Amino acid sequence: MQYRRTGLASRVAASALVVACALAGQPGTAAKDPGPPRGARTAADRSAAGGAWPGFRGAHRDGVSPETGLLDVWPEGGPRVAWRIAAGVGFSGVAVDGGRAFTLWQKEGEQRLVALDAADGAVLWERTLGAAFANEYGDGPRATPVIDEGRVFAIDAHGRLAAVEAADGREIWSHDLAAELGARIPPIGYASTPLVEGDSLLVEVGAEDGAFVAFDKATGEVIWSSQSDEPAYVSPVAVTLRDRRQVVFFSGSGLYALAPGDGRLLWHEPWPAPCPATGIPLNAASPVLVPPDRLFVSVAWGDRKGGAVLRIVERQEELAVETLWQAPVINSEINTAVLVGGHLYGFKGNILLSVDAETGEIGWSARGYGRGSLIAADGKLIVLGEDGRLALLEANPGEHRELATARLLSGRSWTAPALAGGRLFVRNGEEIVSVEMSARLEPAD
Repeated sequence: MQYRRTGLASRVAASALVVACALAGQPGTAAKDPGPPRGARTAADRSAAGGAWPGFRGAHRDGVSPETGLLDVWPEGGPRVAWRIAAGVGFSGVAVDGGRAFTLWQKEGEQRLVALDAADGAVLWERTLGAAFANEYGDGPRATPVIDEGRVFAIDAHGRLAAVEAADGREIWSHDLAAELGARIPPIGYASTPLVEGDSLLVEVGAEDGAFVAFDKATGEVIWSSQSDEPAYVSPVAVTLRDRRQVVFFSGSGLYALAPGDGRLLWHEPWPAPCPATGIPLNAASPVLVPPDRLFVSVAWGDRKGGAVLRIVERQEELAVETLWQAPVINSEINTAVLVGGHLYGFKGNILLSVDAETGEIGWSARGYGRGSLIAADGKLIVLGEDGRLALLEANPGEHRELATARLLSGRSWTAPALAGGRLFVRNGEEIVSVEMSARLEPAD
């Protein structure tokens, strides 16, 4: 197979199993309907109207939904539960489109990609990706499926990547990243969700001769590979900065911005976040776009732990990085922050913070959610606490105002919610729950 390669020459040592610092199928029955034809409006298009959540952190990977009309006050006991099902273990998020919800879970010694009926939670099909993954910080798959033009892309914790038909789970193509491309499996398992950009599927592989790889999303053929670095746990984002489209990865040694067409390096910002006990990279949070030309970056470990806003500038026709501010604020051990109205909301350990994106100043702080996760919609923050408590907050930069709260799950709940069609989808390692968040879904009296 011929492809372009733009790697660095340096070798990066493979890391030992993490001990002290990290937090951290078979085709089934046919789907109830064939779904939208390939080439129809994409999941990102439908997400703009509130009807889809096509992958990790939504259509634009910013954790912000376009949905409006959410309930400001919940009934006693919380929002109405549409369905609740037993789930296999894992931390994979839920992707929603075309009346289906997709996630990864681990059951009976296998990591599986699963399609559910979004209306009632019925299992439509399951496809095995690979053998079970075990880890002291939690077993099972980590990454979230990605939906695009009738296909679903998924990667398990061992690095088996597959593209399948959304309608019935039939495999289109697959790769074993370790066996075929020399990928180094992160000690806590692959957690970086692939990114669809144009006709390519971009993946943080973590190989010595190709840290980042672009696959043809239709055929699985390798288009290019780029750089040399060991992997971390961050999902890449695609942004336009200084009129240049770029995909930003945050791997073991820092940030890399690549041209999506050919993998050319546009800029690199060193930013290691090693566990102090083992030296293993523990970067976990995706960069957050702060328009028009900035990125918010957050890490929990290393010399630059905390949060920072970087500005991408142009110097002699080359892109470079300036640090506007850096402060011990949001440090994103597990989940990524969201930006609403010029303010960042995210976690520093078990403290939820509001932070001014221009200055880094803290507007408010609140406890009670553990190391939770959050998304935003309709001027509100939807927060899932580490213990499974769901809360609705006003996205108010100057005041912590909780509008409603309810317990939906128990035990460790580290997976961020998904919101589509007025429904919220949340999970832990035991259950997946869908609740109705929109006033239009409330039953008539």
